[in-house]
Amino acid sequence: MVVLFFKDVALFIILTTLFIFIVRKINKQNIFTIDGVFAVIGFLLGLFITSLNFIYSNNYLITIGPLMTVACLLYLRFSNKLLTDKKDLNLSFDVKTLKLIKILYWICISVALITYHHAIPYYRPPIFFISISVGITMLGLEIMGSKFKDNSNIFKIILKILLISLILRGSAYFISPYPVGSDPWGHADIINDFITYGTSNLHKTHPYYSNYPLMHLQATITNLIGNITIKESMSIIGTILILSTIIAYLLAKTITGNVNIALLSMLLLNFADFHIRWSTEVIAMTFGIAIYTMLLYLTMKNKKKGPIYKVFLILILFMIVWTHTITSFIALVSVVSLYFGSIIYNIIYKKTILKKPLYSYMFCILFIIILLLHWMDPKYPFFESIITGLISSVSSEAGFLGRDITLTDQGILNSIMDIFGFLIYIFFGIIGCLYSLSKKHANQRKVSMIFMLVVLYFVFFVFPVMGMRDIMPNRWPAFIYVGFILFVGTGFIQFISIFKNKQQKIFFIILILLVSSFFMITNSSTNMDSPIYGKNLNRKYIWQQSEISLFEKTSIFYSGSIVTDLQTRYRPFEIYLKRDASIYHLTIDENINWDYMDNRLVIWRETSLTRSLQVHGYRNPHILLGNDFKNYLDENFNCIFDTRGARAYI
Repeated sequence: MVVLFFKDVALFIILTTLFIFIVRKINKQNIFTIDGVFAVIGFLLGLFITSLNFIYSNNYLITIGPLMTVACLLYLRFSNKLLTDKKDLNLSFDVKTLKLIKILYWICISVALITYHHAIPYYRPPIFFISISVGITMLGLEIMGSKFKDNSNIFKIILKILLISLILRGSAYFISPYPVGSDPWGHADIINDFITYGTSNLHKTHPYYSNYPLMHLQATITNLIGNITIKESMSIIGTILILSTIIAYLLAKTITGNVNIALLSMLLLNFADFHIRWSTEVIAMTFGIAIYTMLLYLTMKNKKKGPIYKVFLILILFMIVWTHTITSFIALVSVVSLYFGSIIYNIIYKKTILKKPLYSYMFCILFIIILLLHWMDPKYPFFESIITGLISSVSSEAGFLGRDITLTDQGILNSIMDIFGFLIYIFFGIIGCLYSLSKKHANQRKVSMIFMLVVLYFVFFVFPVMGMRDIMPNRWPAFIYVGFILFVGTGFIQFISIFKNKQQKIFFIILILLVSSFFMITNSSTNMDSPIYGKNLNRKYIWQQSEISLFEKTSIFYSGSIVTDLQTRYRPFEIYLKRDASIYHLTIDENINWDYMDNRLVIWRETSLTRSLQVHGYRNPHILLGNDFKNYLDENFNCIFDTRGARAYI
């Protein structure tokens, strides 16, 4: 069993990390500093998380615990070098080398565009991702090896980051003429109703999003002004999210005061998996992440907050509340955490002259009032529904380690590869946070931001382990990255100081940027049809034109019951074609219930050979239908429509 294997591995990891702790020469004086104490706490927490694998395992638990332990140990071991306050990395390239780096970047852009243009439909070849990763690496080298003495060079780097980001995300978004992912189908339908009927009948057709219409209104306006398709107008929302990374650059620069860290943070954020995902799977939350980024920046601004600033900040609150529920709740948690974090800063660092909090507590109260008033709207009482769901979850589902085991029979390799880029970010983020907590480099904004991130990560990791899903913790990383990425950049730059010479530093930079970016842009969150790895792990929520044509034909010429996978039923059939369909059923033994499919038309998709699909069973599990499913259909049913990518049997 996979779980037993993980238990054995967990014991090995615990013994290994303890061995590292004993052998490594750690200066005891480093332990009794503020950052040293937090490093020890992180080390112990890492051991605790690792020990949980004896009774429960998933890809996060098996990796985050040891990673946290090792990162904290390395920080304690090399803290003297990590805390050096060097203004540069001694990577200043000569003119020829810098030109070569810039030329390689443009070559990578060209290769990516050419290979994508000549690729077969619905497919991006491996060379496309490799060229994007190399281009990102060249940009990282240019950022870390340059001294930005004027704004024109900064502006050029920002444009380069945005260009390669647009190429990557645009290629994923326009890989199909239909919405990519699951939820975007519903949002496209809402926008279509906005365009066709206006808002007069919205409460009846879409009761939930009638209270959160800002993203849909934005896309509708773009559609009408630009005379473009709904998919193209929704892409503008994804572009807004990409452009919001400029605000993330300003946020990092405001907090760190370092242009290189700020630009590197912007680069890393543009190629963070969950950030990419929500610019290709465009939903209301996509718009919400962009507004959230603006909110964080405004709360961190160091300039005097005049009346215009306060009015604009309140306007941002209204926008975020009227855009998306999860976004507004995360924003509220962030704002309250930042407020208490600024107070904790004074306590930890024992400031004789107490610094005022980043903003007044009245701002937090105002946010809570606006949120509750909107959530308790009689037309759609979201507050009541979420509290009811939370009580139900706590009473019937919640329990320590109450979540289902998420690892599958595909083994540990695919599961860890799927989050490998995220793990690299976590490692350097821990180093950056500990560095920023040191007495020499700490300030109120850094400490407040770290406290906020601890709270957000607690919700992201702990709530699912407790079996509680009502707050949708899988969507929180996109928001966490906005604040966390500046500590990832800080940790990365400071960690390079461990290496002795320029050649070692350059090799390390190339290795980390190349590996982290490659795994970020090819995992299941960013690329559902990754040609690199994880076919059995990834869900392919991409429907081809030939498949939609088959669905349209069956909907027109067949009036009986249609059976398909869950996502195809909900998205192309019920939302796009306005036609009811049913789902593949499982027996008590969790096998396909063929008796249920008698006298029904059965849809088969070619993707079911290599990608798991959702069926009707306990919590609608994902299963790999494979060749056995297709062979049974061929032998016992008659094929009436065939478009290669999909078939209809009866």
